[in-house]
Amino acid sequence: MRALGMTVLFCFQAQFSPAADDSYIAGYAAAVLEHEFNVTDATIQVENGMVTVTTRTIGNVDRGKVLSALKKIPGVKSADIRMQYSAGAQALPEEGVQPSSQGEETVIAGPQPKWLPRGLLFSPLHADPRWPHFSAIYRNFTSGFGLEGGFSGNFGETFSIYRNKAPFGGEWDFGVQGGVFSIFDVGKQSIDLVNADYLVGFMASYRNGGLSGFIRLHHQSSHLGDEFIVNNPGVERINLSFEELDAKLSYELASWLRIYGGGGYLVHRFPEIGRGTSQWGAELTSSRTFLGGRLRPVAYADFQANERSNWTIARSLMAGFQFENTRIGDRQIQILAEYFAGPSPDGQFFRQKVEWIGLGVHFYF
Repeated sequence: MRALGMTVLFCFQAQFSPAADDSYIAGYAAAVLEHEFNVTDATIQVENGMVTVTTRTIGNVDRGKVLSALKKIPGVKSADIRMQYSAGAQALPEEGVQPSSQGEETVIAGPQPKWLPRGLLFSPLHADPRWPHFSAIYRNFTSGFGLEGGFSGNFGETFSIYRNKAPFGGEWDFGVQGGVFSIFDVGKQSIDLVNADYLVGFMASYRNGGLSGFIRLHHQSSHLGDEFIVNNPGVERINLSFEELDAKLSYELASWLRIYGGGGYLVHRFPEIGRGTSQWGAELTSSRTFLGGRLRPVAYADFQANERSNWTIARSLMAGFQFENTRIGDRQIQILAEYFAGPSPDGQFFRQKVEWIGLGVHFYF
């Protein structure tokens, strides 16, 4: 109730105060960070309307979206986010929000043990064709499959179960992943299901500032659609199933640039396919928005080379716009054009090289 009262007071003052002083901006910024983005570790300093947020960990929060929200506060001239990497930096109070004697600095409590926390410590790999999320994509295949047109309907998510402090001033959590990835032949009257892959796994993640990573054990199995089997009697069905142990590291070089990479090993597989896997990529998020802050350009690139396809590189490139809305926190809706070339990510066809261009809508919750 106290935090709600502070927020209401700030909004009331915004309507009737001709000029916002630094203490008002600091308090308003603290309320925005805590209630809109669930940021639990931050120091806010304001000088002549210039806001500086210093944090050890910002979780899976879009920093561009945070900056956009801070700049909308009455009286703010500029905003900046700085990552605090040193474990020996200024100690945070155990609880509460405490302004300085001048009212120009506000400290939010550090991360606390939490069940079912909001957000993720490791951000999604957006261009990875097998990262669980909700999406609907139309694909025009220029080679492979022989489809007149393909529709990919996918759903899934990553859920954090428990989160706590970790060494070196970071956080760790444990969670689960699950997803279904499908491709349909829209050239058929009945829109035949061609292939469906099922993924489920357990993941442990870590984040310290711009550095994050995970270790995951997951199962994936692949299945042909019944109509596709009937209409294509010459297609060889592969009962593909495997369990993979993989690890990835990600580093945010700047608020607009992220790079990542890692590898894995198939601890069990059927049939006897190659065990090694590798993955790397980069993600660009524009610091500028358009249409009054509603759209933010994004671009992603993901590359994978696996032993089961003779280490041939699969290239997945995506670019488009992310819809901005600070009132829905770290949730994302994106419209992305895509290009893919290389061994098919659809399990039944992993030996087949494909190429497509597509357009889809992607949801990250």
